[in-house]
Amino acid sequence: MTSTPPQTTARPSRRLAAPGTPLLRLGLLALVAIGIVGAALELAFERHWESPVQLIPWVALTLQVVALVLLLLRDAGPVLTVVRVLAAIVLLASLYGVFVHVSVNHGMGAMDPQWDAYSPLTQWWNALTKSVGMAPPLAPGMLAQSALLLLLASVTPKRRQA
Repeated sequence: MTSTPPQTTARPSRRLAAPGTPLLRLGLLALVAIGIVGAALELAFERHWESPVQLIPWVALTLQVVALVLLLLRDAGPVLTVVRVLAAIVLLASLYGVFVHVSVNHGMGAMDPQWDAYSPLTQWWNALTKSVGMAPPLAPGMLAQSALLLLLASVTPKRRQA
């Protein structure tokens, strides 16, 4: 009669990211860079610089570029905190952009003769879906997407951990 040695189970790792994630991190950072370039081109094509409020996304893009470069150069300690704070600021700017775009569209609803006949919910829905107005409500979401990708990249290690 032979006995089988007891099998041990490995303890789950408490790391945020498993080994082998540098490629994932690089992919996330590439998507951040593509998002930044895409948003900058969209803003430039729309000539989005005619008022101080229209400069907010340009500042947000600059903050994203700074955060991206910092994360590429170093991914530890206070640099990670700075990157995450910058990404959070960009997220807030993006939410503000969605709010402003929807509000501008809502204001344009007064041009519609039937506007007052709509319920407030319908009015705001029409503003959100760009049924009234010209401001694209989801365009600021490009900034939010890049900021979230930057946050995800900040939790993946730069190098394989032994």
